[in-house]
Amino acid sequence: MSLDEDLRAQLSQRENDGLLRRVRQVPARVLDLASNDYLGLSRDQSVIEAACNAARKYGAGARASRLVSGHNELHSQLESEIACFKNAENALLFSSGYAANLGVISALAQRGDSLFCDKRNHASLVDACKFAQNNGASVRYYSTTKKLRALFGSHETSSTRSDNSRVFIITDGVFSMDGDVCDWPRLVQLAREFGAILVLDDAHGTGTLGEKGRGTKEYFAVDANDVDIVEIGTLSKALGAQGGFVVGSQTLIDYLVNSSRSFIYSTALNPPACGAALQALRVLEREPQRLQKLRDNTQMLASGLRERGFDVTQQLSPILSVRIGDAHNALKLSHNLLESGVWCPAIRPPSVPQNTSRLRVTASSELSQEDIARALNAFAKTNELGSSATGEVAATSNSYFTRR
Repeated sequence: MSLDEDLRAQLSQRENDGLLRRVRQVPARVLDLASNDYLGLSRDQSVIEAACNAARKYGAGARASRLVSGHNELHSQLESEIACFKNAENALLFSSGYAANLGVISALAQRGDSLFCDKRNHASLVDACKFAQNNGASVRYYSTTKKLRALFGSHETSSTRSDNSRVFIITDGVFSMDGDVCDWPRLVQLAREFGAILVLDDAHGTGTLGEKGRGTKEYFAVDANDVDIVEIGTLSKALGAQGGFVVGSQTLIDYLVNSSRSFIYSTALNPPACGAALQALRVLEREPQRLQKLRDNTQMLASGLRERGFDVTQQLSPILSVRIGDAHNALKLSHNLLESGVWCPAIRPPSVPQNTSRLRVTASSELSQEDIARALNAFAKTNELGSSATGEVAATSNSYFTRR
C-alpha cells in the first residue's frame, strides 16, 4: 500500500467517525462565536494602525533569530510593558504561545525532575511534558487537586526521587475547552507544601480575568511570594495580536535565552505583531470598560442559551461549552448554525475526550445586543430543526436538540 493509499484510508475512517477536520474559509458576513479575540482588539483601529506603523518602520518580518540579528526597540518595549502588566521583573517573547510552552518547559525540566500536568491542559503543555519525559523527566497527570495531593504523597515516598531533583506543577489558568479556571489557591498551597515550581499558562486568562485583566493570579490575589512561579502567555487571544511570552525573574529570562531551543532557533516575533500587541496592552489599561462589557455579554449568552434548552455552564471566563456528546450531532448543529449566519464550529476528539463533543461559544466585548439576539435566535432555530428531525440522528439519545 502506498503512503497516499494508507493516508486516504485513515482519513476515510475519521470521516466515518465524524472526526475529519478541514480548513475552511469562513464567509465574511457571518457572526463569529469562535474567536479568541475576547476584547475585539484585533480589529481596533489604533491597534491596526500600530501594526502598520511598525511594518513601515521596521519591515514586515524580523528576518532572523534575535541571537543572530539582534532585535529592534519594539521587542524591548513590549517585553518591558508585558513584565510591568504582569508585575514581573522581565519578559521574553516567543513566536507563538505553543513555542513558549514547549521552549520554557523543555528548558527547565531536566533528567530526574518530576512534572505533574493537569489532564485538561492545552496540547502544547502536554507536548512539552512529553518532550521533557523523553529527556529523562517523569510525568504524571492529575484531574483534580485532590488527586494531585495523592500523587504528591506517593511521589514523596518514592525511592527513585533524587535529592536535587525539581518538581513542577503545570496548569492552564483557564481551560480552553470548558472555560473553567484552575484552583489556583490550592495549587499555590500544594506548591508551597511540596516545594514545587508552578508553571501557569494563562493564555485565556490574560485580558479576561481580574479587575484589570492581568489574569488568573490577579483574580485570586493569593500571596505566593514564597513560591516559584513561571507564567506563560499569548498575545494572540485577548490582546488581538500574535506571539507568546514568558514572565519571571531576570535570572529566569537570562537562562531561557541561553537554553530554550524554540527561542534560540526561531525567527524573532515580527514587528507588526509587536506593534499591535504594545498598543493592545495600552488600550486594555486605559479602557477597562471592555472587560465589563465582555462579562455582561458572557452572562447574556449563557442565560439565553440555557433558556433555549442547551446544556451550558457559565464559568468565570468568556468561554461557554455547549455540550452535545456525539460528534456527528455536534457537526450537524454547527452546520445548521452556519446556515443561519453564525460561525461556531464543533469541537471533537482528540481536542476533547470521546463522547464529549461540544460547541465552544466565545463571547466578545464587541458583540452588540443585536448580535447576541441574532446568535440566540439561530440556536433556537437549530433546536426547532432538531426537534422535528427524523431518522438515526433524531433517535440518538444525546442529540443536540434534547432539552435538558
